[in-house]
Amino acid sequence: MENVLFQLIELPTVLKVVVSCVTGALLGMEREFHHKAAGMRTLTLICVGSTLFTILSVELGMPGSPDRVASNILTGVGFIGAGVIFKGTYSIDGITTAATIWIAAALGIGVGMGHYTLVTIALILVLIVLQGLKVIERRISKIRQKKMVSISFDVSQTKELDFPSIFKRFNVIHSHLMVSRNQNIVENRFEIKGNPADMKEMSHYLQNNPDICQFEMQINPL
Repeated sequence: MENVLFQLIELPTVLKVVVSCVTGALLGMEREFHHKAAGMRTLTLICVGSTLFTILSVELGMPGSPDRVASNILTGVGFIGAGVIFKGTYSIDGITTAATIWIAAALGIGVGMGHYTLVTIALILVLIVLQGLKVIERRISKIRQKKMVSISFDVSQTKELDFPSIFKRFNVIHSHLMVSRNQNIVENRFEIKGNPADMKEMSHYLQNNPDICQFEMQINPL
């Protein structure tokens, strides 16, 4: 009975599942290190699941449509990816993690199709993008940043502020996003770009401006 069972389990299929598990775990380690919503367990399960669906899709769909199950993998993964994207007050977080989930599914499909070399190269490149480009992004952020600011003032105590002149004074490029009013308090939101040192000086100036009753700046750049 045991011999029959082992004969039914093909070694190439088992190898695909093992490789998929290792691939998902390696990809998940990077996200786990940065304490993201989708870590080792999530990405490993997605990768292994994609591999299994791909293998079963070929068997169930032969000979007419071997991709009928696998073609719906990315649709299902899309719902999982959407669950890790969060909209904050000034930013949207989790897009990179959602893209990593999408990549994990693609790697799982690749393993299921037996493209080990392609999956290995892709995994290496993805890890380089996630880690290597982060270093470059940090260096760029030291030279130039993009942030969101909210500036409020009381119209009963001061006239309309000349925001373009203020931004120009500190060499900051700005885009006016919205303006809202609650009784006498007028709030303006801007997207600003510029040198971090100039932004710091501008922030200090606005925080100490007696005409401004409230000032908020996004802590982390997009």
